[in-house]
Amino acid sequence: MKSIEEITVNWKAAFFFMLLTLSFTSVAAAQTKRLDELKILDLETAQQIALQDNPSLAAAAERVEQARQKIEQVRALYWPSIDAGGTAVTSRMSANDAAVQSLLLGGADIDRNSENYKVNLGASWLLFDGFARKFSKLTAEYGQQESEQARRDGMRLLLQSVAESYYAAQLALSNKAIAEADYAFNANQEKEARASMDAGAGSLSAVLNFQVQMNNASTDILLAERDYDLALSGLAVLLGRESGTMPRGLDLLPVEMVEDSDFMELSADDLLKTAKTHRPDLLRQELSLQRADSTVGVNRARLYPQVSLNGSLNGNRTDDMGFEGDDFGSSILVNLSYNIFRGGGDQARIAEARAYRREAARLLVQQENRVASEVRQAITRLDQARAQLKLQRASVKLVEQSRDLVEEGYKAGQESLARFNEVQRDLVRTQSRLALSLISLYINRHNLKTVTGESLLPYADGFMESGTK
Repeated sequence: MKSIEEITVNWKAAFFFMLLTLSFTSVAAAQTKRLDELKILDLETAQQIALQDNPSLAAAAERVEQARQKIEQVRALYWPSIDAGGTAVTSRMSANDAAVQSLLLGGADIDRNSENYKVNLGASWLLFDGFARKFSKLTAEYGQQESEQARRDGMRLLLQSVAESYYAAQLALSNKAIAEADYAFNANQEKEARASMDAGAGSLSAVLNFQVQMNNASTDILLAERDYDLALSGLAVLLGRESGTMPRGLDLLPVEMVEDSDFMELSADDLLKTAKTHRPDLLRQELSLQRADSTVGVNRARLYPQVSLNGSLNGNRTDDMGFEGDDFGSSILVNLSYNIFRGGGDQARIAEARAYRREAARLLVQQENRVASEVRQAITRLDQARAQLKLQRASVKLVEQSRDLVEEGYKAGQESLARFNEVQRDLVRTQSRLALSLISLYINRHNLKTVTGESLLPYADGFMESGTK
């Protein structure tokens, strides 16, 4: 089970991480308005708003689009390239050259000015390149799919961060309610002690004691309110709130107590299979291995010849731009090039690509081991959270009974004031542990869905394709 410190660190880390994200989109503004209209916020709604409004996911969607455009760039290599050009040259002959030419022509007048116009239209088409384009296209496609899986993994982690911030706020609310109940109890005891003192049967020390306990409870209330505000601030950033604050008057849907009958059997084998199917970071690493295979193919293509077809249409005309059919000529060329020796560079590139492929394969194994470990740890934490909740639920009942008995004994003069304070503190402490156990159970249940990738399934239809549009 996570401690209070661990939960606090988690949502604070999420808070500072999300502060580093980019600007907000217009869709986020529309969803923020919808958040302002809510009176009660549940976890599912908070996560939906975060997926639509969080700027880091918008940035991830742009990276997916960049990768998609790389595919289009490779596809363009299958088409011929067509280029058009033209030149216009105006020349003026020197006087000496004109005089020489005039002398050679028997004294004829020489026009020292001349104009020359040229136009050309050329096309080139790569017919064969050793399948380099095919493997480059595959590489780009795998890269695009990797970017999409990276976006989905960002969604997965964002959902968990929202859940932890949401439940941290719930824990603060529970602690505040416990502190308020403690304050009310001691206030009632202080009232009775003062009445006894006024009647001459009580002491001032008892009155002062309960006032001290009331002050302690007030301090706990202030601390709980502080934790609640901090948790909401972190949640607001995750939800894409530009102001960094949640709307006024918005309440969180209270969490319900989880009974033993709600516990479901956990199968490690089934959960590991689910993680292998749905974990985006694992799928991304598998795509990275496939992209590495394509990179090997791209570099092997340099060992093959290249065949290209080139054609051109050229026009040349002097003194005016009125081109006619007789001014044009054409040519067609089939070119084959085959490198015989390049100093071993091609083999080195292939060896580098193969080494990269082996690296990707080992990283995939490492990632599979890491995911398996995360799943097993999540199962252990959830089992522990269940046991802690069951134990604390029983402890609260015992301590409540003990406090009531001591209270009766104190009023009957059979128990000391110190003992009365002790059992009340035990009750408050046990109630706080019960609240922590309940919140820890909720967090660890969600964390198990996070490490298996199941947390993404409810949003598969509405959000998975948004990054590719």
